[in-house]
Amino acid sequence: MPDKISSKCIKVYKELGNNAINILKEMGLLNQDLRPRKEGNYLLIPIVNEKSLNEIGKHFPFEICNELFEEYKFKSKKLNAIIEGISSYLIIGKIAIINYKGNLEILRKAASEIARINPNIESVYAKIDTEGEFRVPKLILLYGKDNTLTLYKENGLIFYIDIKKVYFNPRLGGEHNRIADMVKDGEFVLDMFTGVGGFALNIAKKRISRVIGVDLNPYAISLASLNAKINKKTLKGETFFIRSDSMNLDNIIKTKFDRIIMNHPTGSLSFLRAACNLIKNQGNIHLYTLLDNKKQNLNIILDQLKVNCNYSFEISQVRRVLDYSPKQSIYEINIKI
Repeated sequence: MPDKISSKCIKVYKELGNNAINILKEMGLLNQDLRPRKEGNYLLIPIVNEKSLNEIGKHFPFEICNELFEEYKFKSKKLNAIIEGISSYLIIGKIAIINYKGNLEILRKAASEIARINPNIESVYAKIDTEGEFRVPKLILLYGKDNTLTLYKENGLIFYIDIKKVYFNPRLGGEHNRIADMVKDGEFVLDMFTGVGGFALNIAKKRISRVIGVDLNPYAISLASLNAKINKKTLKGETFFIRSDSMNLDNIIKTKFDRIIMNHPTGSLSFLRAACNLIKNQGNIHLYTLLDNKKQNLNIILDQLKVNCNYSFEISQVRRVLDYSPKQSIYEINIKI
């Protein structure tokens, strides 16, 4: 029998488990020597310390615990203890992605180590840039099969994702769930940059609502429609996906929405005119944008709102969501109309 070791841990709902493990791993908080275990409807995940747990709370709800865990048969060192300079990577389904522009030999060594640490991984890619009209990753295969299509589980939903053709960030699973909790039954929601349907399907899973997901990328819309189909039995609400440039969406859609999600951090401000023309009075806009970690200057956003919104408005919340660079992070600005 494997030894059992006492460890600090976090307790999360099972459906949030994969997302929680990925985020803890990326932040260096996951105890990779010990095996997470199920307890009823929850997953207990061992952590190395309680540092930065306030940041974790921004991604998903959890409780702190202290429990006994089994050791893994083969203990693994942290990746950056083996390959200097590479400490984090993303896992989407059976694919791992290293965001690093380094020596190819070092990258291949890191890829082999990632595959050893994560036995379910079938492919490891390096993301060396973004390219094209849809700003999708430019990838180099480092390990395993050259297959960029994978199945990914998030919050009890299943997503087909092609990492070469669409943008997807598994670290947003907690944010998808948080916004879905804010939606009320009966709401009409617009997801202006839907991708493979992350926000849209999480909302439809929890609420009797109608959600329209829009994206300019035809591959993203095809996958979002497929994901809605394979999750149909899980959904309470209705989802509709259309390919369009959201810049002129108010010329195509004439109805108004209770809630609009604008998850395009590097370009969302350019679409505020269309969003303001599509939002109902007393509606909510969730604007995702880049802000300086120290100053968080909202003047540009306020100026754009004054120019583009005929309604009165207030910024009810400014919330840090994800790191983007050493100086900037992605923030969600909750605008109440």
